[in-house]
Amino acid sequence: MGQAKLKGNRELRVAKAIEKIEALKPEQIICNNCQAKLTEIISMDSQSLNGIEAMFAAHCEACSHATYAIKGNPETVASIHMAMEHETGHKVKIGVASSPKRLS
Repeated sequence: MGQAKLKGNRELRVAKAIEKIEALKPEQIICNNCQAKLTEIISMDSQSLNGIEAMFAAHCEACSHATYAIKGNPETVASIHMAMEHETGHKVKIGVASSPKRLS
């Protein structure tokens, strides 16, 4: 029997994956631009990114800045940071947090 079948049907596996990501979702993200506490946080699809456990984003209404929280392998997180800078054409601020409940 394949590993997937041992872990349950597709719906059950998807539900468990969503539950795992939601457990990592921070209660707030601190805006990298104005330091506002952001609580409207969306989960981003990181399924195809090896080395990334979860990615989240929040948009700051006060300064119109997007702040991301990424949990995963430090080298992969750094690569995503560089890709964001390349795509946006400007310096992207990065922060580090020790707790998954307060990522910035």
